[in-house]
Amino acid sequence: MKLFKGTLITILVLAILYVAAIFTIEYFVEQRLKEEDQLSYSDFKMSFSGNIELKNLKFKSELLEVEAEDVKLTIGIVKLIASDTILIKKTFVNNVKLNYFQFDVDSTTIDSTKNKQSNSKDQKPFAIREVEINGLDFYSIKTEDTLTTVIGADLQATFQDVNNIDFNQFTHLNVKYFRQNAGDLHDISFDNLSYDNHLITVDTFKVFTRYSKADYINYIPEQKDHVDLVAHGLIIDSVGLEIKENQLKKISLNEILIDSFQLDVFRDKTIPEYTKHKLTYGQMVQKLDFEIDGKALETKKSSISYSMMREDRKVSRIDLKDVNARLTHIHNIPTKKQNAILKGTFALNPKSMVGVDLAYNQFAKVETFQLDVHARNIESSSFNKMLRPEVNVELEGEIKEIKSHMVSRGTADGTFSINSEDIKLDLYNKKGKERKVISFLASKILNPPIEKNSEIEDFERDPTRSMWRYIWFFILEGFKKTIL
Repeated sequence: MKLFKGTLITILVLAILYVAAIFTIEYFVEQRLKEEDQLSYSDFKMSFSGNIELKNLKFKSELLEVEAEDVKLTIGIVKLIASDTILIKKTFVNNVKLNYFQFDVDSTTIDSTKNKQSNSKDQKPFAIREVEINGLDFYSIKTEDTLTTVIGADLQATFQDVNNIDFNQFTHLNVKYFRQNAGDLHDISFDNLSYDNHLITVDTFKVFTRYSKADYINYIPEQKDHVDLVAHGLIIDSVGLEIKENQLKKISLNEILIDSFQLDVFRDKTIPEYTKHKLTYGQMVQKLDFEIDGKALETKKSSISYSMMREDRKVSRIDLKDVNARLTHIHNIPTKKQNAILKGTFALNPKSMVGVDLAYNQFAKVETFQLDVHARNIESSSFNKMLRPEVNVELEGEIKEIKSHMVSRGTADGTFSINSEDIKLDLYNKKGKERKVISFLASKILNPPIEKNSEIEDFERDPTRSMWRYIWFFILEGFKKTIL
């Protein structure tokens, strides 16, 4: 009986000491929090297990503004006392808004006296295991511009070392909306991204110019493309990221599947010419600080429009409809010694079919590729939006077949062949008036079935413009040699 009473008294004393210790630690932590003049909250609680809860937490400094509705930290109180590390076993944050302000070096106004920190020797290091964040809104702001916007992010992760975060530690991620400044003209954004088990899905992905076609010329000194890209239904399979010392080293993936996209590219040639050499696509990817290793990208039922306003303010345009394409060997690893391969089809009119095979050397110092184009049942009027502004010509009638072969190593050699019948040709002078007599004679010459081949040699690329413009003007050169 005496032993039982002694044990009971001992347990009671230990319980009282434990409760007193909890209240003491709670009081100590709360007092330390109150000393932080940049930090405020409406409620602070510490449970008997050592868990901490904060309501309506607010923190503000010259670099950060943070607001969170709920913050819960699961801390083993015994381990907290016995260990030299503050281990936060689980972190839960609900409805948090984070503003991050970026300053130029010469405009930083951080007052170092407001950020006094205790000597690191007196502080225990932190370690975090499980993290759950619901409803995160994040903004990265520089002067008056918002560089990054994240709205409605939910994530779950289990960390081993917060100083060396591995993407594999993220078990779940949802983002309702993301937007990122991508240069002086363009932004990228996506809606409803979801990540689970190395699979990323995105409802809508966009690349867009922040200004209208009429207005964007006021923001650039030299010619640049006005781009609008909207891609629907993205699926990225088997995503893997290698991160060392919190620096991205490699992105690997299996396939990117796109349900459909619409791309509209516009260039205004009334703006002074862009004079710098344009990097090839391969060079752009080679300059990245991390490796990319992807198997393929595939898209279906898409459309591409390219238009250009000439110096005379005439707009030339080409529309590619029902685009279906597959790009393989998406990487920047020279030891693989693989060319990127693009195979696809598109239509210029409902009955037409244009097949494209492109083998691209992504490691060459100059634009190096081999292209084969095979087109059938083309309504010649499909080219008029491009031909009329360029060469003052319009076509009518059907072209049965076009074949073009192009080999480029800075300059291009190749062939162009056409098989057509009943082609009518209308020629116009520079003022837009039809030259009826010449048009009549030219149409009479073209009315009999035509089957003609042309050789194209030493066709030069404008190094300040894209590969796609280079390809189009090679094909246009073939038209000039065979018909025009």
